[in-house]
Amino acid sequence: MPFKELYNLGYTENFDITGRQEITKNLELNANPAANSGLLSGTVTSGGSGLAGATVKVFDINDNPVEHTNTGGNGQFTIASLPVGSYKVTAVKNGYLLPLTTPVTIQNNKTTTVNIALTPDPEINLNVVYGIIRSAVGETPLENAVVSLYSNTQPDPTLVIAATTNDKGQYIFGLIPPGEYYVTAAKLGYYTSQSALIELATNEFVPSDISLAADSASNTGTISGFIKDYSTGLPIADAGVALYSVAGSVESVIATTRTNVSGKYLFANVNPGTYLVKSTKQEATA
Repeated sequence: MPFKELYNLGYTENFDITGRQEITKNLELNANPAANSGLLSGTVTSGGSGLAGATVKVFDINDNPVEHTNTGGNGQFTIASLPVGSYKVTAVKNGYLLPLTTPVTIQNNKTTTVNIALTPDPEINLNVVYGIIRSAVGETPLENAVVSLYSNTQPDPTLVIAATTNDKGQYIFGLIPPGEYYVTAAKLGYYTSQSALIELATNEFVPSDISLAADSASNTGTISGFIKDYSTGLPIADAGVALYSVAGSVESVIATTRTNVSGKYLFANVNPGTYLVKSTKQEATA
């Protein structure tokens, strides 16, 4: 007949009896939580063979973690003292895919057996490249920088994948086959930069940080428009256009250009400031 222990073993402090004494020692026993519990045991396998070193994880029905253990040399495991109830169980090991959870029911003072089969991960030998994109001055992480991974194929490198950095300047590329690669990083306001060549073998995790130098010319604007005949509304080709900087009441020409056949003009790389545009067209007389 099986038995279960309803209380944890209680004990008193040491005491002496020196003669004719009447000693009273009362005990208050704590209920044994395992009295209404059961065991979960089983084997984790792959390809029909026991898998040592796998981690078996138990969740409650709401997917909250409860307990875990590791398998022994033959893939077997035991988790004792699980309270009576319904659970989910799964197993994981590096190099194998995580299977779906298996529902189990733990009964009072009984052993529930579950066997879990793991499938090898076919992409375990692929690699990871990760890093942080920062500004060259101040080493501030750059958000929304465009990071691209290229395979160093010759004569033309091949774009493998591109992503943007998060608010901490971080990026990560996974599932990269063995080979030779490099990383580029670009962001408006900065010069594009490239990493050194990266040699990837199998199952490597390689950091590649890049610092970007600020492009001072990028903090400039453009000014464009059309020059037209007031009376006809037609564009004026080859009109002279002057760009003036304005400082108080002083106007100074800083650049000139001419319109194209559609009457359009364009000034580029204009520094912050106050400006005005003037235009006319002159022709030589006979």
